Amino acid sequence: MVCFRIINSIFAPYINGFNLICPNIVKNLNINAMKAILSILLVLLAVNAFSQNTSQYDNILLNTAADYRKAEPQVSLAADFVYTTPIDKENINRKNAIAFILKWMQGTSDYSFAVDESMRKITNDDRELIGVYAACITGYALQKGKGVDRDDLKLNSYRMLATYCENPANNYKPRGEMKKLIDAKNQNKLKEYLDSMVKK
Repeated sequence: MVCFRIINSIFAPYINGFNLICPNIVKNLNINAMKAILSILLVLLAVNAFSQNTSQYDNILLNTAADYRKAEPQVSLAADFVYTTPIDKENINRKNAIAFILKWMQGTSDYSFAVDESMRKITNDDRELIGVYAACITGYALQKGKGVDRDDLKLNSYRMLATYCENPANNYKPRGEMKKLIDAKNQNKLKEYLDSMVKK
């Protein structure tokens, strides 16, 4: 497992003084892209860590490989909850669910979530969208099982994200690359669009 140390300056606006080590959630990226993506994901985790509210996930152990496997049903439920609720920065239950999903993604040894820089471009570093994407990729992976194909996982995770974001009830107005993602999905050109994002 390859770990990357996240420097304090990245986290200063949110969790000043923290120094974290992140496992293998991101692979095959240059170091600058990895730092940027991981910083956003870990900021979401910090929301839960510094919250004064008790999370329903606090009692779920994530220490060993067996713990991560045992937690998979709860992770799946958390992903469903995030995906079926609108974006709401004040919804602490939603924040806690996202933090739990990301913590599980970081530590599971049964699944590899290879996130490339297209995620950063499409979400424009929006923490709420990254949380939804985490729910999409995790939920789809758990639905398909450990043998899920990486390309299939990426394609369908973005398809789910586009479907979520084009629904006005989810409190998001598509713009920029997200709007292009939605258009590509609706024109059955999603794979071509994602391939072009990697090449940019």
